[in-house]
Amino acid sequence: MSTYIRKFWGFIRKNETARGLVLVGIVILGALAVWGGVRFALNTEYPVLVVSSGSMCPPINCTLPVGALIVIRGQAPNTIVAGPPPNGSIIVFRPYPSQPDFLVVHRVRQVNIANQTGKGYFFVTQGDNYVTNPGPDNWPGYPNGVPYSSVVGTYQYTIPIPYLGSTILGIRNFMYDDATGAPRPEGILVIVILIIALFAFEVIEPSKKPRPDASSSEAKAEPAPALSS
Repeated sequence: MSTYIRKFWGFIRKNETARGLVLVGIVILGALAVWGGVRFALNTEYPVLVVSSGSMCPPINCTLPVGALIVIRGQAPNTIVAGPPPNGSIIVFRPYPSQPDFLVVHRVRQVNIANQTGKGYFFVTQGDNYVTNPGPDNWPGYPNGVPYSSVVGTYQYTIPIPYLGSTILGIRNFMYDDATGAPRPEGILVIVILIIALFAFEVIEPSKKPRPDASSSEAKAEPAPALSS
């Protein structure tokens, strides 16, 4: 096994393209490990999200503007409280069971508990923007409100990095079609071009490096002549 490792390491040291790919792989694995740790620590599959609509931004005292980068944390249902802005908890949830990737961030205005067991929590939600959301949400299939099983987490705070969320949102809108959620052809084309350009740079760049002059190398290898008296 050690022989194969030495051969592989020797190949990586000599090949710049392979070395670059290994470095990219290490960075990706490290990022995935960090992301997994954050998800575990915050007890949610989506610990960081970008607000993509203005339903939480009323004309006065905007709560969550478009492009806000927010942190989400999973919480027990009995810790989620209802109330008007700014008192009620802000939750992120799936309003449509058939679209698990479609998420909404709204404030809880009322909490309903099922009478049969006393353990079924349902949350009536509403966006803070009273212009576009004049009344409580009426999600199809959820007459008593959003069930706790559809809640991704509760809003904690906004990451105060200017333009980062807007940049992420712009890249996402370029890469994916909002109507269908499918990747855009131009986005895939850009990724392919970047990959080709990376490999082309790795292949062309070594050829530009100056090669040592053979004659000068041989001259340096010869012993110095003796000085005559």
